[in-house]
Amino acid sequence: MSNIAFVQNRLGRTDGVSLEVDKWRRVLEERMGHRVRYVSGNDDVPGNYVIPEIYAHHPTTWSILRNGTVAYNEDEVGNEDAFEAMLYAHADTIEQQLMRCIEGEHLDVLIPNNLCSVGYQPAAAIALHRVMRRTGIPSIIHSHDFYYEDSGEVNATCHSVASIYDRYHPPKLPNVRHVFINRIAQKELQRRKNIHGVVVPNVFDFAQEPWRQDAYNSDLRAAFAINDDDLVFLQATRILDRKGIESAIDVIAAIDQVASRRQALDGVRTASGGVFRSASSRIVLLCAGIVETIGISGDYWASLQAKAQELGVDLRHVGERVKHSRGSNDAGEKVWSLWDTYVHADFVTYPSQWEGWGNQFIEAVFARLPVLVFEYPVWVSDLGPVGFDVVSLGREVTGHDQRNLVTLAPSVIDRAADGVVTLLTDPARRQCAVDNNATLAEEHFSLPALEGHIRSLFDSLGLS
Repeated sequence: MSNIAFVQNRLGRTDGVSLEVDKWRRVLEERMGHRVRYVSGNDDVPGNYVIPEIYAHHPTTWSILRNGTVAYNEDEVGNEDAFEAMLYAHADTIEQQLMRCIEGEHLDVLIPNNLCSVGYQPAAAIALHRVMRRTGIPSIIHSHDFYYEDSGEVNATCHSVASIYDRYHPPKLPNVRHVFINRIAQKELQRRKNIHGVVVPNVFDFAQEPWRQDAYNSDLRAAFAINDDDLVFLQATRILDRKGIESAIDVIAAIDQVASRRQALDGVRTASGGVFRSASSRIVLLCAGIVETIGISGDYWASLQAKAQELGVDLRHVGERVKHSRGSNDAGEKVWSLWDTYVHADFVTYPSQWEGWGNQFIEAVFARLPVLVFEYPVWVSDLGPVGFDVVSLGREVTGHDQRNLVTLAPSVIDRAADGVVTLLTDPARRQCAVDNNATLAEEHFSLPALEGHIRSLFDSLGLS
């Protein structure tokens, strides 16, 4: 048995990395018999070993993130020499914390997730490199995203950060194995840095009980003033620029504001057992993820709200009361799990411009829900070829509006709106689509498949 630590700026949340780490943990503990710890910066999840300095919102980390990866502000951090000194001093602190963790927890294996690839926290990447080199501890670098990808989330603002990316993102050490979640990343890192690794696609537990309405989640719609007769379109992702949520707003507006489409939905039974009435029911776009402040824009959510108001789209955010697990928040209010939101959804929107994989898509497939998808690059390379049946937004962006929100061709929006209406009004067509998708996903992206990948990685590191 090995003592294994997953390391990430935050764990135990509803973001894609946290959810995927949960699946790896299940395989390692339940199927392989290892002991697992979460090492993270967030202190809101019981059982995590907390290193505050690796949390994005730690004051020093946040200053480095904003100045080093978004926009450099010399008035805040001084010249580049001063900024570099602050960054490396922060790396020293994180290194010391990591060493205490390894020694105190008697760790045998490290599995950093994104800290050595995405570029948000250059100090943490330096610290992890030092620790892995000094100790020789076997490590699996699990890279979901990279600093050079087209997500637009990070941009080295100075030479110091750019050089750190070149050297440490990710580390190339003999005791390290590299895991990528898609073929694009695998090929690109080999081309850029001659670093080889394996693709381990994100997976899902298809053997679990289906999500259903129960005594706990039956009041979710009512809690947010959504009627049983309303249609709910679920956006389960985090809310940040690259998620393309503006395209979902456009499609819903094209349904709700065109009389023929809205009328066609009359009589459709909703997920909560109501019946949509064209004269009175609403179409709600329900955003269940957190509003992300990391990235190139801090006003994305405000821009979405303004767009939705202009187009008459009922846009709701419930991310403060939707968490990793059921419970209550600091105010004593009831909290639902992310899975509870799928139970009340009629359609899932997944209009991301960039994703490292597609966790929320696979979740929607498990929930037997139809999905609206923008064909982002990894969809084209890894997911689309599997043969999933979705309503497509194509793969071409026509431009950006005055708020810097993505725009798609009107013909694409209209075609997608018609496709959504067809799936909602034709039960046989919808059932065929969701059943086909579930069969394909279970075949390709299951926990047993993940176990095989992990065992191969452990074998290559000389671990049992």
